[in-house]
Amino acid sequence: MLKVGIIGYGGRVSSMAKGIGQFGVPYRVVAVCDPREKEILAKDDGFLSDARFFEDAETMLAEAELDGVMIGTRCYMHTPMALLVAKDPLPLFLEKPVAISFEQVAALDRAYADYPEPVVVSFPLRLTRHVQTVKEMIEADVIGTVEQVVATNDVPYGDVYFYDWYRNWDEVGGLFLQKATHDLDYVGYLLGEAPKQLCAMTARGVYGGDKPHDLRCVDCEEWETCPESPFSLFYQRFRGDRVDTNSERMCLYSRDIRNEDLSNLIVEYEGGAQLSYTQNVFARFSAARRGARLYGYKGTIDFDWYENVIRLYRHQSPEVETITYTGEMPHFGGDRELLWDFIRAMRDGTPSRSPIEAGIQSALTCLWARESAEQRRYCDVVMPSA
Repeated sequence: MLKVGIIGYGGRVSSMAKGIGQFGVPYRVVAVCDPREKEILAKDDGFLSDARFFEDAETMLAEAELDGVMIGTRCYMHTPMALLVAKDPLPLFLEKPVAISFEQVAALDRAYADYPEPVVVSFPLRLTRHVQTVKEMIEADVIGTVEQVVATNDVPYGDVYFYDWYRNWDEVGGLFLQKATHDLDYVGYLLGEAPKQLCAMTARGVYGGDKPHDLRCVDCEEWETCPESPFSLFYQRFRGDRVDTNSERMCLYSRDIRNEDLSNLIVEYEGGAQLSYTQNVFARFSAARRGARLYGYKGTIDFDWYENVIRLYRHQSPEVETITYTGEMPHFGGDRELLWDFIRAMRDGTPSRSPIEAGIQSALTCLWARESAEQRRYCDVVMPSA
């Protein structure tokens, strides 16, 4: 029986913890560190019946007998909690981003330099069949050396980064770290190279504004005219079966919101390949896109998760090969692979396919992208000195 401890019982990690059960491997959550014990247990369906709650993570790690730990706190606490785990190593499932500042990523890099246990960083996209298939094509030299990548992330649910707690910059560090961390990870994985230099731009072209930061939609006089109000979500976008008059949605046009709603990034990798990445969080419905186009001399590969397709264009003949996927799974099947890695890490000590090194590299690249956008300059992707 695998015994799991959870630090920060948020929506994402609680869902993943329950998902472990799909593999039929005996396990139970025996320890939880979260200050919302009463609130969590009031909503629990019996899943946490064997769990002991702790007020602080250090005590939980010292007193609970665990086979593995999952960290699902808010983003700014990922590094501090991971540093606690590093003192007495256990197999670890760590949510992304692994760090939200240069100080954090450097501390994490030092603490996990010789970490003896597997770490599964929550990067599901690299483990989807889409990316795994493209990786096989690249390694089989189907398109030749990848010289250029154009990646896109048009997020249809991007309003969450402006009306929910994600709007708090000090907790999330901006949307490169929230969203692009996944895309930079899978691109680096496909190329098999580390980023060398980059430049970036961001803007807040739609959201943010002059409304009070603590204004809730339900308290706003523009309830029926604002395109982002719960009324408009129901009436114009057909979301839900009635207007949510109890919505906790905060005003997307509030002061003090620092998150960008569009961004562009250019990266040069160590082997010379170039990436152009575009992110947009106000696209909606079928405008959603997430995927990439990879160019080699022999051919081009194009894939998109929302379309659920891979296309191979051969440059030496007028052929197009198409692979179409069916079915729907969380994160396009990547979550299932992450959980299988975590189970094997706890049970067998099997190395992770989304290791801590990948999490650190992606967070570091995102931080330099944020720095580049703020300073309007090219930046080398290097670990900051202590």
